[in-house]
Amino acid sequence: MAEQINYYEVLGVPRNASQSEIREAYRRLAKERHPDRPGGSEVEFSRLQEANAVLSDPNRRRQHDEALDLAHAADQLASVIDVDWSKLEDELSQKRRERESRGPTLGERLRNRFRKEETPDEAGDRGRGRYRAPVREARWYEPHAFDPEPVTWKTGALSFLGAFLAFIVAGQLGLWSLGRGTPEFATWLFALAPFMPIAYSVVGLVATYFAYRAAGWAGVALVFVAALVVGGSGGPGRLAPFATLGIALLLVAIYLGNRRTRANWRNSR
Repeated sequence: MAEQINYYEVLGVPRNASQSEIREAYRRLAKERHPDRPGGSEVEFSRLQEANAVLSDPNRRRQHDEALDLAHAADQLASVIDVDWSKLEDELSQKRRERESRGPTLGERLRNRFRKEETPDEAGDRGRGRYRAPVREARWYEPHAFDPEPVTWKTGALSFLGAFLAFIVAGQLGLWSLGRGTPEFATWLFALAPFMPIAYSVVGLVATYFAYRAAGWAGVALVFVAALVVGGSGGPGRLAPFATLGIALLLVAIYLGNRRTRANWRNSR
């Protein structure tokens, strides 16, 4: 997210300053920093004019306060969560290798047993107690077939931070599409404002997909918390509900996949 200018600091007034306090501070500083006066600065004077124009307009001031809150929430989370990404990636790779060396888990064996029809020889081996279900890796479009490892604080932090940053970026683009502090290079986002709810849903769906693969149902819950935090900290008002819609879409896909698997197993009996 781009660095957010605090116009209250520019004028040297608190956030709860009245309009009269803002006008007095602007007039006093404008006299001191006018380019025609000794020690004046054209850049600082222009910044003072900009701050006064924003804080004197109730709508623009409210949008500025929302942007400040969103930037503050991002800074706080970045200072709290400090993940060593290279070390975390090495540990996840080591854990994956250990899992592969142990063979398929009980859940994988049960799912594979229900999915694949057994040959007559396999049926005979199973009757004699020598049957072992073949290993089948879940495809990317089969979220119901994933077998996530139990959540740890590292996979949980990774899931939450990834979702939080994704919602921060989506929220900032959403604010720019609504004309809130939009820089010149992002004015093309105005045309995408009607489609931002779809973008929020897609971000929620993708974030939940990867969080579920990494941390299971706990990862899904952390993505939901991240959506609430960003949506309630100055982000667009529609971000939280449409991100939740994306989460719900993945949950529906998992439910329908499990239902289809159970139906196939019953039909094969």
